[in-house]
Amino acid sequence: MPSRRQFLIGCVGVAALASPGVWYGAIYEPGDIELVRRTAQIRDLPSRLNGLTAVQISDLHLDRASDVHQQMIATINSLKPDLVFFTGDLVDDRSAIGDATDIFRQLHPPAGIWAVPGNWDHTADAVDALKAELTDANVRFLVNESAELEAGLWIVGVDDPASSMDDVSTALDGVVSGAPRILLAHAPDIADNIVDSPPFDLILVGHTHGGQVNLPVFSGTWLHRGSAGAEYVRGLYQVHGSPMYVNRGIGTTGIPIRIGSRPEITHFTFHAA
Repeated sequence: MPSRRQFLIGCVGVAALASPGVWYGAIYEPGDIELVRRTAQIRDLPSRLNGLTAVQISDLHLDRASDVHQQMIATINSLKPDLVFFTGDLVDDRSAIGDATDIFRQLHPPAGIWAVPGNWDHTADAVDALKAELTDANVRFLVNESAELEAGLWIVGVDDPASSMDDVSTALDGVVSGAPRILLAHAPDIADNIVDSPPFDLILVGHTHGGQVNLPVFSGTWLHRGSAGAEYVRGLYQVHGSPMYVNRGIGTTGIPIRIGSRPEITHFTFHAA
């Protein structure tokens, strides 16, 4: 039997062409950010990092900043995370780079902000500019490269897997063999490209928007048909021995509507495995 929430979403779908349904999908749900709390076990995590906290955000799709972004900033700052991870599709247009930089300047995690590009960042021809501009906002923009967060924990960041720009081998250059590592990628397509890599302790991705519009007779996953985005839509999965979390993102793409897929901020607490 469907849950009450599923039933209500189904009702919205039936009335999708009526003004209340349009209001819900275009105004209410896109601004109704859900905070999801998760714990993650990190192999050989140094004891001093036990209890480390991180926030994952994804898919802002900025053309300009709006109220939902201020809500996002306020929520993140209230959580006081040690670090922030951003998993791609920051801007839809180069003109939004300034707004993107201003958003990240309002976040102050002591261990920094770590980001990777997405397919829309490439479409906007903004990747190089983002990598340069975001440095002043305490953002480490990883494009097929890695860096040590702190002695004993590595952050690996790849370019967009949905556009076949990821290079896991290059990204892993210099990473200490056997060290705990977290992989940031934009799209769940990365699952197809880590078969020959030792497992990661955690993989964080976005891209799917959780389907964005999910109704009893329609699911946004069809937009990713033929890719891993149709299989790994939202939440936690196990892929080739690695846990992979798919964040639903903040913004929208294609149509400015969300139904049955609220925008998401994910809060992780890391513990030693």
